[in-house]
Amino acid sequence: MGATFRTGPARAPTRFAVLLSLLVLFLWAGGRAWAGNPDRRWRTITTEHFHIHYAAGQEEFAARTAVAAERAYRELALDWGHPVRQRIHVVVTDATDFANGRATVTPFPRVILNVTAPESMSVLDTYDDWIDILVTHELVHIVHLDTIHGLPRLVNALFGFGVLGNLVSPNVAQPRWFVEGVATYEESDNTSAGRGRSALFDMYLRMPALEGRLQTIDQVSSGARIWPHGSSVYLYGLHFMRYIAERYGADKLRELSHVYGGQAVPLGINRALEKVLGVDYHTLWQEFRRDTERRFRAQARRVRARGLRDGRRLTFSGQTVRYPTFEPDGRHVLYFASDGHRLAEIRRVSLRGAVVREGVGIGREGTSVGEEPVLQVQGLTRVARTPQGIVLSRVAAVDLRYDWSDLYLWRFGDDPRSFRRLTFGRRASEPHVGRDGRTVVFRRNDSAQSRVGFLDLRTGEVTELAARARIEQITTPTLSPDGRYVAFSAFAEGGYRDIVLYDRKTGSYEHVTADRFSDISPTFSPDGRYVVFSSDRDGIFNVHAYDLRTRRLYQVTNVYGGAFEPTLSPDGRTLVYVGFTSDGFDLWTMPFDPLDFLPAVPAGTVVPRARPTAPTSDATRGARVYRPSETFFPRVLFPSAFDFQTSAFANEIGAQLGIADVLGFHALNLRFAYLLPPVDQPVGSVSYTYDRLLPTFRFEVARAYALRSGFRRYVYDAPGETADTFGAYVQEGYRESIWTASAVMGVPLVIDPRYRVQTSVGYRFTHLDNLDADTFEADPNAPLPRLPETGNLGQADLRLSFSSERAVQFGYGGVYGTTVSATMSILDRVLGSDYGDLQARFSLTQNVPMPWRGHQVLALRGSAGASAGGLRRRGAFFVGGPPEYQDVFRSLLARTPVGTGGLVRGYRPGVVGGRYFFVANAEYRIPILDAERGLGTLPAFLRSLTFIPYADAGRAFSGPLAFGDVLWGVGASFVMNFRVGYVETISLFFDYAHGFDDELGLDQFRAMVARSF
Repeated sequence: MGATFRTGPARAPTRFAVLLSLLVLFLWAGGRAWAGNPDRRWRTITTEHFHIHYAAGQEEFAARTAVAAERAYRELALDWGHPVRQRIHVVVTDATDFANGRATVTPFPRVILNVTAPESMSVLDTYDDWIDILVTHELVHIVHLDTIHGLPRLVNALFGFGVLGNLVSPNVAQPRWFVEGVATYEESDNTSAGRGRSALFDMYLRMPALEGRLQTIDQVSSGARIWPHGSSVYLYGLHFMRYIAERYGADKLRELSHVYGGQAVPLGINRALEKVLGVDYHTLWQEFRRDTERRFRAQARRVRARGLRDGRRLTFSGQTVRYPTFEPDGRHVLYFASDGHRLAEIRRVSLRGAVVREGVGIGREGTSVGEEPVLQVQGLTRVARTPQGIVLSRVAAVDLRYDWSDLYLWRFGDDPRSFRRLTFGRRASEPHVGRDGRTVVFRRNDSAQSRVGFLDLRTGEVTELAARARIEQITTPTLSPDGRYVAFSAFAEGGYRDIVLYDRKTGSYEHVTADRFSDISPTFSPDGRYVVFSSDRDGIFNVHAYDLRTRRLYQVTNVYGGAFEPTLSPDGRTLVYVGFTSDGFDLWTMPFDPLDFLPAVPAGTVVPRARPTAPTSDATRGARVYRPSETFFPRVLFPSAFDFQTSAFANEIGAQLGIADVLGFHALNLRFAYLLPPVDQPVGSVSYTYDRLLPTFRFEVARAYALRSGFRRYVYDAPGETADTFGAYVQEGYRESIWTASAVMGVPLVIDPRYRVQTSVGYRFTHLDNLDADTFEADPNAPLPRLPETGNLGQADLRLSFSSERAVQFGYGGVYGTTVSATMSILDRVLGSDYGDLQARFSLTQNVPMPWRGHQVLALRGSAGASAGGLRRRGAFFVGGPPEYQDVFRSLLARTPVGTGGLVRGYRPGVVGGRYFFVANAEYRIPILDAERGLGTLPAFLRSLTFIPYADAGRAFSGPLAFGDVLWGVGASFVMNFRVGYVETISLFFDYAHGFDDELGLDQFRAMVARSF
């Protein structure tokens, strides 16, 4: 009789699953009112159409949100002819100093609102009530995207339990300029402010129109890297929707939403438009373009008729240039710059100005001679000069939870990476230093309101002004030359944004302006006579001067674009301001001479009266503790994502389902797939993430399948074989079933604007089973079979990672910085393992930008590992090339790229294994073309072309290693970077690789969806 070789199942996965279930129930039940911050409790109020979720301390904001939401919903549901079938979940959060909101309707309608209001010169800065306009904009998305008819509605009814969830929303599958355009259009149509009434937003479109550089419809549809970048869909979408409403009627937007919301075939936006308007988008865009150019040329004629008052251009960086301030010598200006070619920095320029040296245009990286870099910074900051250095603001993680701003001091001559922190968790920004070099005035943000703060640089003492009842927001506070007064731009209830003076001696306030115009960025003349600021009272932002002696207001500039953030030289004779072209912002200079001033445009009522949003009752009186179970359940019966791909083993078909509560504290992801014949094996995973506490916990159970070597047997009774060919009876390899159960705890150690350090501790149990163990009976007369190492692997992992990698707008991939990771793994019988082993892995990636033009980068990566050898023949590490099988089309659709790091290209995957390994990769990335073009409204857009020659070397081994054993490979990739589906970026590699090893090396040419390391 023959012996049967089989590895039996282990009980450890069952025990682990039981313990995992108990732990998940404990985490679910514990502290139901707690959020990601254990210092905060979350509560919920319910209205007729909404669930409002808010943290304790945000009761007033939540109550006002409830009132604004109900009012906006009633208007929008009527205007768009669609009542939302489910209650809408609204989350109010104050974890960041960035103003924004977002909304979605799949699988259920929910909105997230940031409490904080926008800063000065933000595209969101034109509002009459921040809560009202933010809620209105996001609810337009809900009503619009929830408009679902016909077959899509039937699909949702069948698989969404009637009304519990949405599986599909046709209105999502179109260019973002329509989705954001209708919301931005409605935010102004339903309020007295909004971007539709914004002089800043008008300027963003006016200058491209006057300079003949309006974007094409394909560029706006897929987010071309053209100013104003991410705001383009809002800008062009708003004006395009307004053109349609004025030309064809506002009801056509509603009709278009209903027609497209009922289309069974997605992305047919032109077909829907032709049904409604009888014209396609290409033709309509050309009409809109001509109308826009005509409208803004008429405005430019009005500017010329009054007499141009513009300056001489100092800088040519474009993109973002902000916050100029004079050096004490009066001949140089410090300012913030972020041009998309280099990291954000503070620069210095002489009043003589910079000079542009044009190149070949690779990466559109022009060189501006005369702009001197002073200090690299991590984000937008006002520049405040002191005798010792520069005071600035940086956004950093506070308590590892909140993205809040604080003040820092950098001293001249210090290491550029060395900053002295001045405030801690104050949410301080927009600093200005008085003439005494000691007093800093700043903007203090706090819970939907901001106020004036003071910092003493010598003592570190911080004081704050009490918030005024009618002043909800303040921006850009500035000290007078004598230090007695503070001028700031104040937003008050009713939509008033005026310049206000605060007398530090008497504690009194004086309004310099009092109207519905937007008056921002005040400063004082050196003699203290004038308050100089920017105002849009003539429809274009221009510099104005208010004479404190005569109480008269004058207009200083009269420009086509805009004039912002004025600053005056120490002698008061020279004005420097931020101006605008179609490339973005830059600095201009002109004489500051009162004899040349123009009379200011008289104030008048130019916008509708703002409506009050204060709650009429205590909407939070019936608040209850937040319960995750109310939203943590499957909303759709049919899985929310599908897999159909080709693996190295067989075709695979499967599905995924993701479930999360509305606050994101609990997340459950399920994936199931079936490997089709000849494999006929199920694979999949179930994972749960708990994200309420500072550590994030993740648990997973999964089954995978692999083809392995290491199982040799002699089958003398194989069907169809004869005794004449002994070799035919030797069978090598086997099918392996892999069950894993894991638990990981991740903790951020350091979150700094320049780098992040994270660690994780985890346990993983793996059960390996030989599926071919019982497929033969060994003959006693045959050689003994060689059995693979199967059974149980129980291991504990400790991982530490560091990353300072940063990219730029016009570069390819990471351009600056370092990424490091190290992992230690212990396998032991105490951990449930049949094997004992100690493993260590390490990787380092370094990006080296080249000093010449074109964003060329030398990217270097090294990785290595070592094992004590406890896994015996199985081997701990394998080295080789990328996967041999990839369905390019499906990978494009699924957006599942292959990583190139840690591979030796020119070889098969995992071609060698052993106890030790090392791999070295070098890539030289050369952007060769910024295409930024597509085909009309089609959801495919070519962004850029990149050429990447590379060299790889590596080996996995278990004994002594000779130089000749190293696997070497070279090759090159031609990379086409696409934007697909209007929002997703994917790279298609046309790759050639050559492996030099005579036995193992290959010549490979392939097309694959991949990403550079």
